[in-house]
Amino acid sequence: MNIQKTGGLRITSTQKGATDALRKTGRALSKILEKLSTARRINRASDDAAGLAIAERLNTQVRGFKMASRNVSDAMSALNIADGASTEIGAMLQRQRELALQARNDTLTDNQRQQIDVEYQNLTQEIDRIARGTEFNTQDVASGQGLGSGNAQIQVGPNAGDTVTLPNVDMTAAGLAIAGTSIADSASAANALTAIDNAIDTMGAQRSNVGAMVNRLESTQNNLMVAETNTTAAESILRDQDMAMGIAEMTKNRLLQETGMRAFQRFNEISANHILGLLR
Repeated sequence: MNIQKTGGLRITSTQKGATDALRKTGRALSKILEKLSTARRINRASDDAAGLAIAERLNTQVRGFKMASRNVSDAMSALNIADGASTEIGAMLQRQRELALQARNDTLTDNQRQQIDVEYQNLTQEIDRIARGTEFNTQDVASGQGLGSGNAQIQVGPNAGDTVTLPNVDMTAAGLAIAGTSIADSASAANALTAIDNAIDTMGAQRSNVGAMVNRLESTQNNLMVAETNTTAAESILRDQDMAMGIAEMTKNRLLQETGMRAFQRFNEISANHILGLLR
């Protein structure tokens, strides 16, 4: 039997082997207890270096999906605000068209047309005011500026290239080409009627673009939610601890530890009895 001398004490190779085995089991038990207490298989890079790198990348994607979903929600809110403004502007255009038709009738005098034109001009000014005053987060959405410029970019995914461009929305009097129109006389009323018809067509096209973009963004948001769920599940498989397997491993290591300690204790008892027998 080999004997080693450590710190003034003589330890047999059998005892050292048993001690090392107990330490190894203790370390393994400590690790599995940490994993069970945190519910994570990977708590540090040494647990699984490659798995940690992949899990971190997946976590980056998950966080990106969440933020992109918020971006999409904000964009849809901005577009819905613009669409709400267009509803009221559309109603005012229809009223202006009625006034233009009325002014076009030669049963009215020019003086009467001028009186009708007062309402017409006020409607034009209100259309312009609403278009310029409609905002989301202090940015214009219906005046051809800011979010309605046709150049606004929305980040709709976790990566740099995942962007969409919001449509141009310009419902100002100038944008609808009704600025400067009048129904103060019959000829002007005829020109105003043509301009209003074109403005209604222009606004209809813009509303169609807005609606199509909202539908697109809704589909994008649905896709983001699915991607987030699936990516989270993939990360969980890599990072999270299998509790059933962990409990089984903990039970095994506890049994090994208890068995090793009893065996070590029994070995010490036998060694002590052997030494006492030699001394007698």
